[in-house]
Amino acid sequence: MKFIEALLHFFTPRSSNNHKAKALHVVSLSTYISLLLVFQIILTGLARFSPGVLGYASNITTMDLLKFSNEKRQSAGVSELVLNSQLSAAAAAKAADMFTNQYWAHTSPAGRNPWSFITNAGYTYLFAGENLARDFGDSRGVVEAWMNSPSHKENLFNSRYQDVGFAVVNGKYNGYETTLVVQMFGTRPSGVATVEESVQPQTQILEEKSVTASGGGIVLNTQNKNFPPKIDVFGVTKNVSLALTIGLLIILGIDGILAYQRKVVRLSGHNFAHLVFLLTLLVALNLIGRGVIL
Repeated sequence: MKFIEALLHFFTPRSSNNHKAKALHVVSLSTYISLLLVFQIILTGLARFSPGVLGYASNITTMDLLKFSNEKRQSAGVSELVLNSQLSAAAAAKAADMFTNQYWAHTSPAGRNPWSFITNAGYTYLFAGENLARDFGDSRGVVEAWMNSPSHKENLFNSRYQDVGFAVVNGKYNGYETTLVVQMFGTRPSGVATVEESVQPQTQILEEKSVTASGGGIVLNTQNKNFPPKIDVFGVTKNVSLALTIGLLIILGIDGILAYQRKVVRLSGHNFAHLVFLLTLLVALNLIGRGVIL
């Protein structure tokens, strides 16, 4: 009976809790926030020091990226992109270089630009561009993020691009496991064969500057590799905060209904204000984007 009384005291308004569920008191709300912050700190620490167990999980594939990119182009009345193995090789080389040299930029610390990866892969281009993304969990999220950025959307909808290459690669960046996505666009000069000898990047510098000033990114493809199962830090945090939000909303609803039925008059508006603050914080936590584009 004591256990049931304790539950009722915590979840429903009673005389023992001043006719307001203990779960909604200011002290309880402060405790939720503190526990959520500690939980996030612990998960982040485990992800950093035990990446083999707790790390980053993603479900991004080249074919999905191609599908969603072409769907966006079709909706804008632009011709579909054709997947090109040389551009995909260039994207894979760029992603590997970013992991090896630990940078997140279109140009490497050594001054190597994206176009050198394209030409070294044997692709001779008239126009070229790129989009980058990292820390996303699925292919659609990557493409939607590019669509929400004017410069990346310009690359996606550029009718001058005919070919595309992708790479999706898992690895460590700044000590944390993540997924790099690289998308490279290209168009060959008329009459150029599918497979070409590599050419010097200097021969295309003026052209590439004129058509890729908006920036972009690259995708590495590792979906055929086997990675050990991991707990997704972002997903766990989101699910926990969402569950807490839903739980508090249910308790708030029950509390309000019972207070109305019992005709309880309460003048303590501060508790409700703190609850609104907490719910706003939790909603904001779930709305924070986990991915980054460049």
